[in-house]
Amino acid sequence: MAVVEQTIDIIGDDAFCAIILGRSIPGGMPVDIYDTDLRKLRNHALRNMSGLESVSFPNVTSVGSYAFAECPNLKRASLPLVTSLPERVFFSNSSLEELDLPKVTSIGQFCISGKALKRLELPSLTTTGNSGLILYSLPALEEVIVPRLATVGKTTFHTCTALKQMDLPSAVSLGSQFLSGCKALEVVNIGPNLKTIDSTAFQETPDGLVINLSIAEGEIAGAPWGAPNAIINYEVPYSGKVPMPES
Repeated sequence: MAVVEQTIDIIGDDAFCAIILGRSIPGGMPVDIYDTDLRKLRNHALRNMSGLESVSFPNVTSVGSYAFAECPNLKRASLPLVTSLPERVFFSNSSLEELDLPKVTSIGQFCISGKALKRLELPSLTTTGNSGLILYSLPALEEVIVPRLATVGKTTFHTCTALKQMDLPSAVSLGSQFLSGCKALEVVNIGPNLKTIDSTAFQETPDGLVINLSIAEGEIAGAPWGAPNAIINYEVPYSGKVPMPES
C-alpha cells in the first residue's frame, strides 16, 4: 500500500482540544510549532495544549475563537498575515510573553489575557469594537503600542494594573470605562483627531490622572468623563512615546 504525503492547510474545530484537554506532553517535553503550509486555524484548534511553548504560522490568514486559549506554557506566537482576531484567541495564557501580530486591525472580546505579558505592540490595530473586555486582566502589562487605534471600545484595557501611560495618537472615539481598573495609570496622551468621548470614558481610573488633549474644551463635551479628580490639559500638542503614524 502506497503512502501519499499531503500538506495540511487547515486545522479544524476542536482538532486537538478533545484529546489533549488537561493532559501533559509525555515526559514534559516542550512543543514548538513552525508551519509554513498551514493557512487556517479554526475554533479551539490548539486549545489547552499544556506542552505548547511557541507557535509560528507565517502563512495563516484566518484564526478561530479560542484557537490558542488556555495553553498555560505558551510564551510566543507569531501570526504575521492575520488581520482579525475573534474572541478569546489568547485567553488565559498565563505564560505569554511575546506576540507578533503586525497586520491585525481588529480584535474581539477577551482576546488577550494572561499574567506575564509586559509589552504589546499592535501596529495596525484600528478598532476594538464595543464588545468590551478586549485586553483583559494583563497585570504585568507595562507598555502598549497602538499608533493607529482610532475606535477604542468600552473596557478595552480592563484591569491592566501595571500600565502607567496610555498613548493614543490616532484616537477618534473613546468608549465607556476603556481604562477601568488601570490602578497605576498616571497619564493619557491623545492626538488631534479625537471627536467623541463617552461620559464614563475615564471612570475607575486613579485620582490625579493627567489627560492631555490636543483640542479645546469646547469641542469635547462632558468633562471630566467619569473622573472628577483628573487633571485635564487642553490644547496640548501630542507628545506621547508612541509616534503618530505617517499615513
